[in-house]
Amino acid sequence: MKVTIAQIGENRLKRVLVDDKENSPEKLCEVLSSDIKNVCDCYMDEPKVNVVADITDDGVEFAVMIKAKRVKSIGVLTV
Repeated sequence: MKVTIAQIGENRLKRVLVDDKENSPEKLCEVLSSDIKNVCDCYMDEPKVNVVADITDDGVEFAVMIKAKRVKSIGVLTV
């Protein structure tokens, strides 16, 4: 069976719209944000986490911004 140019174009479009979207930095930002928020909940009151991806020539850079009402008290050992 011979593959036509239309079929090649359709396959590429599917890859871009479906496959690449699953591996996108934005999806990873959502996962990282959720994981970081779970950790922050242990140490902060009402943390808000924002993760942003920037694609550069060297790779992907992630910037993480965490904003919280306050940091919870952490036990301190006395000497």
